[in-house]
Amino acid sequence: MVETRSGRGVMLLIHGLWLRPGVWDLWLEELDEAGYDVAVLSWSNGNGSGPPAIAASFGQLLRIAKERIGALEPRPIVIGHGVGGVVAERLLNDGDAAAAISLAPVPGGRAAIPTVARLLHGNSRLGLLSLRNSAVMPTFTQFRRTIATVGSNSDAQRFYEKYVAADKPRDVLLHASRRRATVQNGQPHRGPLLLATGGKDQLIAEASIALLHRKYRRHRPDAITDYEVFPELDHTLAMGTQARVVLFYCLDWLTAHNMLAISSGDGHAA
Repeated sequence: MVETRSGRGVMLLIHGLWLRPGVWDLWLEELDEAGYDVAVLSWSNGNGSGPPAIAASFGQLLRIAKERIGALEPRPIVIGHGVGGVVAERLLNDGDAAAAISLAPVPGGRAAIPTVARLLHGNSRLGLLSLRNSAVMPTFTQFRRTIATVGSNSDAQRFYEKYVAADKPRDVLLHASRRRATVQNGQPHRGPLLLATGGKDQLIAEASIALLHRKYRRHRPDAITDYEVFPELDHTLAMGTQARVVLFYCLDWLTAHNMLAISSGDGHAA
């Protein structure tokens, strides 16, 4: 078991599709300096050296995450981006996490309609790329038009070269949209959940995350489910040049719900 060094709790960070785990480097630096215990789930592309270890499906990714959590003590706070956000939500709903923060997650059901409509009418053809079941990656043009739309072209180019890599998108995205599981029969009290999105996200429509938030509130009115929009940020959100804005907001949110203290013990959120 990996135990905390500071009593502040454990965090597990999960990156999204087409991204390397190094996108969390800034978070790791800030959280380490603040005395938090943080682990990164590397589920897709490793460290960029050698052949990529690509998860074949969302189910496999979820199993990898649950195995990693089994080595952590106590239950972690899980923070995920994109597909990683859906994993964070599922871990929370299954009782494996003390709290979860889901950043620009892949939507499912009715909540996916605004995002699908945007992708079908967009000119980046990223929606078609998402249907591929072979190892593919967005071109820089697709990345710039859809994912990193805010900031300078040079910043986007640096991000693309450092953090973007090939993945097999179809099965991961298809099952992620279907297996969020907002309600579990006989499930114990669920910890707090924060859904966050960028107001200038050209990949995941803000309306999709608003609908997802409404669904959680309708099905689990007893649980804390909050929603935050960062008006000037794109899909990179916590990984781009404004990452500290999102990071510090998330830490304030966790503190407000007393989760950093709760996750370091055996209790549950009130």
